[in-house]
Amino acid sequence: MRQFLSAVEMPERGIRPVLLPLPAICTDSRQRCFYVEKKFANQTGFDIIEVNRTEKYDEVQGMKYGELMAGLGRKGPGHLYLLTGEESYYIDKARERLLGLLHCSRDEVQLFEEGAAASEIIAAIETVPFLVEKNVIIVRAGSLFRDRKTEGEKAGTSGHRRAEDRLLELLQRLPDFSYVIFEYHGRADKRKKLYKAIQEHGQIMDAEPVRANNIGDWLQGRLQELNKEMDRHAYEYFVGAVSTMQPVNLSFLSRELDKLALFLGPEQRRITREHLLQVFSEVPEISSFAMLNAIAARQTDRALQLFRRQLANGVYFALLAGMLARQVRLWWQAQSLQSRGVQGRALAGALGQPPFIAEKTGREARSFPAGLLKSVLLALSDADYGLKTGRGDAVELEAAIIQLSTRGAGGV
Repeated sequence: MRQFLSAVEMPERGIRPVLLPLPAICTDSRQRCFYVEKKFANQTGFDIIEVNRTEKYDEVQGMKYGELMAGLGRKGPGHLYLLTGEESYYIDKARERLLGLLHCSRDEVQLFEEGAAASEIIAAIETVPFLVEKNVIIVRAGSLFRDRKTEGEKAGTSGHRRAEDRLLELLQRLPDFSYVIFEYHGRADKRKKLYKAIQEHGQIMDAEPVRANNIGDWLQGRLQELNKEMDRHAYEYFVGAVSTMQPVNLSFLSRELDKLALFLGPEQRRITREHLLQVFSEVPEISSFAMLNAIAARQTDRALQLFRRQLANGVYFALLAGMLARQVRLWWQAQSLQSRGVQGRALAGALGQPPFIAEKTGREARSFPAGLLKSVLLALSDADYGLKTGRGDAVELEAAIIQLSTRGAGGV
């Protein structure tokens, strides 16, 4: 099991607030990278990362999407890339940008999927292009970058290993007419020889997953593309709604913003909270966020109305139960943190939320009686189990909503 911890800011150590799996890599205030070995607890009860400053890890860090785009704007495309990470949206965007700069249509791309032999990739790289100016090769063989060996790799013949070694040599001196783009949707194993070869002779983009607490850069860039801007209330509402998405689906959000831009037209640049409510009202995540807001505001009838509307629109019961359980867990966590003296925006690091949302979560958490959130969370767990065993019912979730919105005064 991977060990996770919450790190709070310690100015004397120069460490940022983060949520990290151990072991991990951390950056200090001077942008230096260090290996995180272990954790210890300080007097406030927070887990703090302890950093081994003897070993730097700058060389293992792939560039971010924005850095890749900036480099392409300055220097143009190179011959060798690895597009990897857990955020498919950025991988897709980077691929399309590279193909555009290479003036290559999809019909001209040579695509190798999982299971492609190294010898086939070598042949495609070395073959002189015919009727086109260049070879553009995309390789989606995830087994080349996974952090565990597949059965095929374990049983690989000497000929297979020789072909892989030959591919590694070829990547060090690619022909001028060949461009190779490797893709891996996930965390690539940086110990792989292929990863190290691309790192040395090409460029690696690491597409980290986007969460509500770091979506600002993506949103700003997308709004600039659409020639739009959000006022403060719209931004806070949007980020709050995104915080209910697990995981955040950037492709979906991008399409919804396109719809909003069409709805507003070119003349209306500023997006308000009312515009979001008009256009996004039927989006499940927005309805879920509105339901949570109604619960926090003690609006029982509205919360139940929004819950039933989502069921009528086909939203699966288990998704609603999971979303509500996650929010109850956040409220409960905020209660616990505030009881230990952590208040306001200082909750952000531990809750994994933007500061203004964490502050709101803290205010809401204080309104719940002691013990209520725990009992509701247990009831939601029972409801989820009942659903998976064929005995679940929406009434159980409605009872939890009533308990929360009446602060335990509604009965069950």
